[in-house]
Amino acid sequence: MDKMVKLLVVATLVIGLTSCKESHDSSCEVSTEKVLQIHKGKFAFCGASGAVPTGKKIKIQGRVFDEGCAICPVLEGPSISNLAMYGEGGTWGEFNVKENPQTPDGTENTVYSFFWFFDKNDTVPQFNPQTEKWEWMNPVNRKFVVNKKYDSTSMSNMFAMPGVIFDTTETGIILAKCYGPLNEAAVPLRKAIHVRDSMISVTAAKEGAPYPVGTPIPEIGIE
Repeated sequence: MDKMVKLLVVATLVIGLTSCKESHDSSCEVSTEKVLQIHKGKFAFCGASGAVPTGKKIKIQGRVFDEGCAICPVLEGPSISNLAMYGEGGTWGEFNVKENPQTPDGTENTVYSFFWFFDKNDTVPQFNPQTEKWEWMNPVNRKFVVNKKYDSTSMSNMFAMPGVIFDTTETGIILAKCYGPLNEAAVPLRKAIHVRDSMISVTAAKEGAPYPVGTPIPEIGIE
């Protein structure tokens, strides 16, 4: 699929998932659309990563969560950003995508973890637990039921979160440490929401990965 076509499809899906279906305000969906922006340049792809708790608290859009750190490959090309995302505390501190849309601090040393859809025909850098190395592999998107009793069935949200570039592998894969909330839903875009047990999430992280970076399916088990 052509990249621009894929981007438009993904943007349409995201807008559809976050539109105010029960609202009679005709401006509601337009308002939602305005927070989505096509980003061009470097971004961290966290969709196939897990996260590790940092022991710190992070405040996302006014609500406090436990913080997680995900190691994510840095790619370059089109991606989708969320201009409504802002936060403070945790490892990074204050960030605001709308005020600083390119990178968290405006330098080449940092990136945002923006969204892009990759299917089984694509290859993206992923950590291979069998070889314990970062390799280019086909992503496998999967659904899982959230159960916060276990790390592997909890989740993390890294959409539009700050990241610090810290390493480049021998094969040229650039890596960033991204910081975001644990057990927080990626949608709706303008409001941070805690997830709860029994909701369904989608991730490309490997089975067994702790706090897989996920995207919840809206209207199922969200409070």
